[in-house]
Amino acid sequence: MIKRYFYITIILILTSFSASAQFYVTGDDPGKLKWSYIESEHFRIIYPRGTDSLAKAYGIDLERYRTPLSRTSGYLGSGGFGKKMPVVLHTHNGANGSVAWAPKRMDMFTLPSAYDPEPIPWSRMLSIHEGRHVTQMQFGMTKALKPGNYIFGEMWNIAATLLFPGIVFMEGDAVIAETAYTPSGRGRTADFLNYYRIACENGFYRKWDQWHFASQKNYSPTYYALGYLGIGGIRYLYDMPDIMNKGFELSARRPYNLAAFYTTIKKETGLNLDKVFKEVCDTMTVMWKKDSEFRAPFIPSEPVTKNPKLYTEYNNGIFIGNDLYAVKKGHLTAPVLVKIDPLLKETVISRFSSETSALKYDNDGNIYWSEEKPDPRWSLKTVSSIQKLDNNKRHSHKIGKKGFVYNPAMSPDNDKIALTEYLVQGTSAIQIRVNDKKSEILETYPAPDSLQLVESVWMTDEFIYSTAVSNNGYGIYRLNLNSGLWETILSPQPVMMKDFEGYDGMLIFTCDRTGVNELYHLNPTTKELFQKT
Repeated sequence: MIKRYFYITIILILTSFSASAQFYVTGDDPGKLKWSYIESEHFRIIYPRGTDSLAKAYGIDLERYRTPLSRTSGYLGSGGFGKKMPVVLHTHNGANGSVAWAPKRMDMFTLPSAYDPEPIPWSRMLSIHEGRHVTQMQFGMTKALKPGNYIFGEMWNIAATLLFPGIVFMEGDAVIAETAYTPSGRGRTADFLNYYRIACENGFYRKWDQWHFASQKNYSPTYYALGYLGIGGIRYLYDMPDIMNKGFELSARRPYNLAAFYTTIKKETGLNLDKVFKEVCDTMTVMWKKDSEFRAPFIPSEPVTKNPKLYTEYNNGIFIGNDLYAVKKGHLTAPVLVKIDPLLKETVISRFSSETSALKYDNDGNIYWSEEKPDPRWSLKTVSSIQKLDNNKRHSHKIGKKGFVYNPAMSPDNDKIALTEYLVQGTSAIQIRVNDKKSEILETYPAPDSLQLVESVWMTDEFIYSTAVSNNGYGIYRLNLNSGLWETILSPQPVMMKDFEGYDGMLIFTCDRTGVNELYHLNPTTKELFQKT
């Protein structure tokens, strides 16, 4: 009798582990949404009604890259084992994406980034990046790791992923995929490895774990960049595109070896991770220094702020009169708006949001920006508001109602304001509002199909110029406010463009066309482009 109860208890325990409960929760979407789904050959795409075209776009990209993404990981990107991978589209949030195995699914947050997005369509980048994660997370269902699925259910895959490759290798490998299968990707943008470039060129070497875990004293960029540099460097130096697959295979065959990826790297290269990473950094340093020597001499510069004890950034600098305004953040402070006067005295103006557009200003010295905020009720809904700091620089206030509007641009006479609007259907538009607290909407101009508008400049009463991302990268486009028609001013290229401004009849912007950020100006009339730095 005792044995019978013992076996019944064990069966009940194992049954509870394998129940189909929602273990990994991303949050809640707005309650008003009604849901539908479509199916492709290998994916089931679940989406809010009214966004059918967006769902089809994701389905096409997911299927297009499914097989290529599996080639160096060893696992097909659809969840495996004959079952279609659920893909949930969250259309009121732009947090990026995630892959979970409890229950198995891909979560895609489809509002594109409005602040310096990569020169790739948002749906394509998410499909490649998250699709690579799907291929990565299947090794936990194979070989000696397979029994764990019977005991712990789908959450076993998450545990295996964090335990063996870890988040740095996983994310770095996914960035490699988005770089390899598109004309751009984060690996080709100047900002992505910029901190490592500066550190290496100046002899500031650290061990892998020092970069990985960082400290209050030593700043480190995101683990995306570290993983990309490490895994990408090994693939490049040792001609090993399948290094991740070898690590997955060893992890699945010998789960008692918790350092399976470190063991794989040492076996294949003959060096431990610290030494291999040093070799990668040394190789990149030689390449970076040669490039710097080729571009020399550089424009002279001098510091206008004191050298801080801990890591500090100054971003979005603008001059109003003789004063420099910038957003300051770092280990010592959350983001704040500061003013630096001609005597180099720094004054804090106000606290600042962590997700904001570049600062803009009008002829009266008022400062504008857009900032994102979470919805107070629905955790998977974000909203954006336009903020205005009056020229007395004492307090800011919101202009108009919240929505999915970003990157303000003022009209020449300051009475109107142009905003980039993103719609949940996946399209974008230029929205014209009155420049006051109520900010009534006057007109909306949809962007041409497939363009994601980003930053705008209101040059004259007749024309607004905008940067936009398409399948071919960043381009510059002109909107005729009288006809509502768009015209291409600078054809798209797979490069980053940001800090878009108007100055003395010219369009000014930063671009990483040469592999580093440089300043350019474009004559909008003649369409002549000049590199300024």
